[in-house]
Amino acid sequence: MQLKLGKVDKKVEAERKQSPEYAADIEEALHATGFGKYNFGLLLVCSWTLQAMGMDLFGTSFVVAAAVCDLELSMQQRALLTATPLIGVVLGAQLWGYVSDTKGRRLTLVLSMSVGFVFAALSSFAPSWEIMALLKLVSSTFTSASNSGAYTLLGESCSERARGRSMLLCTCALMCSQATVAVFAYPILPLNFAYPINFLGIVYRPWRLLAFVMAVPCFLTACLLQLFHESPKFLISRGQPEEALEVLKKIYACNSGESTENFPVKKLIYEIEESTCEESILKAMWQQTTALFRPPLLSVTLKLFYLVTIIYMTGSGFILWLPYIMNNLFSVLESGGGSGMNLCTVIRHSAASALVVGNGTIVQEVCNDTIQETTLLSAMSYGALASSVNLVLSLTCGSRKRLAMLFIITMSALAAILLNVVAIPIAGGIFFFIFLLCALSMGILSVYFVELYPTSLRGMASCLSVMLGRSSAFLGVNAIGALINANCEATFYVWSVLLFSSAIFAWYLPKDKKPNQ
Repeated sequence: MQLKLGKVDKKVEAERKQSPEYAADIEEALHATGFGKYNFGLLLVCSWTLQAMGMDLFGTSFVVAAAVCDLELSMQQRALLTATPLIGVVLGAQLWGYVSDTKGRRLTLVLSMSVGFVFAALSSFAPSWEIMALLKLVSSTFTSASNSGAYTLLGESCSERARGRSMLLCTCALMCSQATVAVFAYPILPLNFAYPINFLGIVYRPWRLLAFVMAVPCFLTACLLQLFHESPKFLISRGQPEEALEVLKKIYACNSGESTENFPVKKLIYEIEESTCEESILKAMWQQTTALFRPPLLSVTLKLFYLVTIIYMTGSGFILWLPYIMNNLFSVLESGGGSGMNLCTVIRHSAASALVVGNGTIVQEVCNDTIQETTLLSAMSYGALASSVNLVLSLTCGSRKRLAMLFIITMSALAAILLNVVAIPIAGGIFFFIFLLCALSMGILSVYFVELYPTSLRGMASCLSVMLGRSSAFLGVNAIGALINANCEATFYVWSVLLFSSAIFAWYLPKDKKPNQ
């Protein structure tokens, strides 16, 4: 069932017929603005906002790997520090959903990215891993607002015809966020400098510079968002049709180069949705949340939330293990071994030989904070692959989202099986990359959250999905290591079953409707 703002009753339809040239609902008005410079600019800024959030969340794995000696991290502390930003997403998701639905999409993004920058920058000066974890927790709590806010602002500012394609293009930036961190890390981490800052009790080394550089995009996107307008759909939902019409006129003028007075729509036809502005924040948040789990939204919510759980647990969970797995793979290949090994055998072989010297004596592992060049290159390669595939999807599956999701999930499930079956190490690495591509479905899911929920609940639905997704990712990150060590092959087989089950749920999503020509 598809629900959207602008559903017009008989009275409203009669009003349209009386003045067909000047009155239109919000979707028709958005269509009249066209797709031009304003939409391209907003697409770029929203993409950069998502990438800034992704760098704050997933780039931590590179910083932690380089800081392991300075902060004296154990394996447990290293895993916890890497996954801490995911906890921040969970803590802030529901609050940001409420703020987005009541105060505005643009305001939410500007506020969250500005404050997120401050705490992310401060984390580069943390004297201990505990303080760094706390600062990253706060920064990710704020920057996570863009996970739903950017998609919502972009989707509500363009016509239905361009919406799905624009949002999928926006996902390209998020998919390559870890690769972008690797690009920055490639010249920064090999630098050899150490500046003591005595009053903080730290030595400023390259990994701290990388942590600060990763925070800068948050500040820049907060500044750039000032150049754009609030979502006209949000303004309509808050009973502000005059302000919404002014925004639509400005979008039209920017896209067409004509005067705002030439905008063909002179009046917006709308129905005021129920408002929660007079109620307490907690009560309003509770009502918004429970509305998602009542008919007619219950069925759609359960399907989408199950897909979110599996896809985020897979895509976001395993991506943080990419450096570890690729390091093991390249270590075996460089040593001339790997013949007749599948990927799991390679991981076991590398782990078993890491603590053994030539005479077979087991020694204590020496602290090593060097990130291999192959690790950075593999992250860049995955980012390029994921972004390229997502770009192709954006240009080809605008009205075939459900089929595209089915294909991606099924391909990922098959790859999980093949990396166990094929006893060629490099093939195992390729299949692991394909397995990770299930993360491409995140962009498609974001389109569904914009299309299938009314404007007044859209921000909450998106933020709850982010909270669920990152909770699943956090559990996945911490469970995957133990499961791979216990039984690597069984881990990937179980994940393939989970992916096949999510494909079944995707099959029962509402069929895509063709956009109006």
